[in-house]
Amino acid sequence: MDSRQDDVFGRRAAGMADGHDSGRGATDPPDGDPLERYFRPRPGGRAPAGDGDDIEGVTIEGMPAPRVPVEGPRGPRRPGRGLSPRAAMSARRQKRFLTLTGAASVFVLLTSGGAWAFQNYVTGMLDKVSVNGLGRGKDAPKGAMTILVAGVDRRDGLTREQQRAAKLGHQPGERSDTMMLVHVSRDHDKVSIVNLPRDSYVTIPAHKSNGSEGAKGAQIPSRPGKLTWAYQFGGPDLTVNTIKRATGVSIDHYVEVNFYGFVRMVDALGGVDVCTEQAVNDPKSGLQLPPGKSHVDGLKALAYSRARYTLADGSDLGRIDRQQQFMASMMKQALSTKTLGDPVKSTKFLNAALKSLRVDPKLADNLPKLADQMKNLSTDNLTFAKIPLSNPGANVVMWNAPTAQSVVQWDEGRARDLFTRIRRDQAVAEEPEKPSAKPTNPAEKPGDQLTVRPENISVRVLNAIGTPGLATKAGGQLRRLGFGVTVVPGVARRGLQTTQIQYGPGKADSAKTLAAAIPGARLKEIPSLGTRVQVLVGANWDGTRRVEVKGGSPTGTQSPKPGIETGTATQKLCG
Repeated sequence: MDSRQDDVFGRRAAGMADGHDSGRGATDPPDGDPLERYFRPRPGGRAPAGDGDDIEGVTIEGMPAPRVPVEGPRGPRRPGRGLSPRAAMSARRQKRFLTLTGAASVFVLLTSGGAWAFQNYVTGMLDKVSVNGLGRGKDAPKGAMTILVAGVDRRDGLTREQQRAAKLGHQPGERSDTMMLVHVSRDHDKVSIVNLPRDSYVTIPAHKSNGSEGAKGAQIPSRPGKLTWAYQFGGPDLTVNTIKRATGVSIDHYVEVNFYGFVRMVDALGGVDVCTEQAVNDPKSGLQLPPGKSHVDGLKALAYSRARYTLADGSDLGRIDRQQQFMASMMKQALSTKTLGDPVKSTKFLNAALKSLRVDPKLADNLPKLADQMKNLSTDNLTFAKIPLSNPGANVVMWNAPTAQSVVQWDEGRARDLFTRIRRDQAVAEEPEKPSAKPTNPAEKPGDQLTVRPENISVRVLNAIGTPGLATKAGGQLRRLGFGVTVVPGVARRGLQTTQIQYGPGKADSAKTLAAAIPGARLKEIPSLGTRVQVLVGANWDGTRRVEVKGGSPTGTQSPKPGIETGTATQKLCG
């Protein structure tokens, strides 16, 4: 790869880092997970013993090489006479011409050199990994398919400079930190993505030890654990089997993304936009971002996507929100005319992406055709879904530590509904409920009896005035009343004076409960919201008040459960 690019990676440690959920110090929340030490960033800029000082000169794979003086029989060469302005301009023009010609040649090779040339190029660049337990995929690249994507903290092949810049540490081996199921519809015109929290409490199937759980080759029985442990204990094979057991979904293909390759992909795009509700000043990682929208490069993007305890509410779920927002922003940037219409940028991004991935051999063979079939995909066709949870902060004592460890527990019933939709190739976004013969208008009858309890209502909270931290504050107040709250990063709009509660068809009763909890809020039905309810926090926000739900449900019926929280990539973009 380009030595200058690695040199940039190797020297960009200041102000960028991981902020990773493993970055716990003495003041971090207690957690007895003995494996968390593998995820802790290494703060500080001092190199380990033996690294030495940086040496001026070129870099090779991120490592600086010493500058060696070369002298001939006549001694060192003296600088020649400077070029005239006219000659310098001519030289610059020739350089630009040669650069554009070279880039155009690559672009022509990839786009018009024949399908066979493009396929050979792609399959030749991709690193392949054989994975047991994948689906048949006999109709690939046609038909519906589910792909497991794993973000892997793999340090092998990275220089010390690169590891320090990304705060990855020096421990050998590989760990998975981000996992998601990507379902491609039968007609390849829609994609659904379900993020799997790394601390999900799951059953890890029986397997042979790779040496991290005892003697290598020893038979390990089936036992409970965190989802992230599956990769640590058994790589892609055990990860695939664990997720298949937890979800009941057949996995057709496997994709692995190297975190440092992720950095290269972002830099190839020229950076991407991210949004934060509050200013970020993380002393551990050095990550600093102002409130609102920021344009970040690869290392800052990695820190933003992986951070946990230093952003938002410190939960794994808050990090998933940021990852979904970032993926939407990255997709928009990659599909923009500024990228696709620029042969240099598009070629750099393609090469960075191919060097960042490991995929199963069958997907590698079919990837060019699959990409061609999905070339018209937009951010409107990409839907994110969250796994419904019963307890996002449970504490469980497990086999490998005497103290309780923090885990994420799924709502088994509603999670089963979500994964059934994926198995049946159905949209993960639920259809709006059909209104009754006499629809309830909460704005007309605010004094009616409330029928839906706060704990059965999921609500998105957005900043609509621009005051830094306002949505986070409002979300915290609603969360203390029992509402299931997701604070959307960034500023949705500016200047809204009156707080507004927006809801989709069939969610009028939920909106009524929410209105009772927010003095001065106005209600507005928006059909495009589907099953979602959201609050646009305006200038008149004055806190919340406790609500009383008598009975908790209409006579003879159960209180409705909150639906599956979904949103398109377009809705996840920065406001």
